[in-house]
Amino acid sequence: MKHYALTGGIGSGKSTVLTLFSELGVPTFAADDSAKMAMEQDVDIKAKITALFGEASYAKGKLNRPFIAEQVFGNKEKLQQLNALVHPAARAAYSNWQQAQDAPYTVYEFPLVFELGEQDRFDGVILVISPEASRIQRVETRDGVTEEAIRKRMMHQWTDEQKQPLTDMLIHNNSIDETADQVRKLHLQLMRA
Repeated sequence: MKHYALTGGIGSGKSTVLTLFSELGVPTFAADDSAKMAMEQDVDIKAKITALFGEASYAKGKLNRPFIAEQVFGNKEKLQQLNALVHPAARAAYSNWQQAQDAPYTVYEFPLVFELGEQDRFDGVILVISPEASRIQRVETRDGVTEEAIRKRMMHQWTDEQKQPLTDMLIHNNSIDETADQVRKLHLQLMRA
């Protein structure tokens, strides 16, 4: 069985592409989901996040995502501290899930695969790219945040130009029909690999 990482900048359409793979019967896993789960359910991680950022980190037991984003995007040290708390839990959840799979290949949505130097753990990396204006518009709509806040997040991610030379496969997410067609073609290719 082969395992591929799926990455791309904020708003590039990684989750859409992951869903398209899933609809083709491919086992898929999202690092962000396991990280969010750890931040909301792991008592130890919750205590450490509260100690790091304060009581406003949680509201009624739920992670206060806008508050946390405000704290870390623009503060590299705090972002690294948060990642150090959350990524080991996300990695463990993925490892457990991975061992339970029985398919020709899996796809793991891992936004920071290059930033964390984790690309060698996979049989290949799929990069989703999309025009910056589209990415910003998607995130504004999805998260209800300003362009300035989105650009702050973007500053902490590698650019597509940095990622492309390290990438094995590329998906251009410009329209859902074109993207779905690219995913179907890539799926056939990976089934033969």
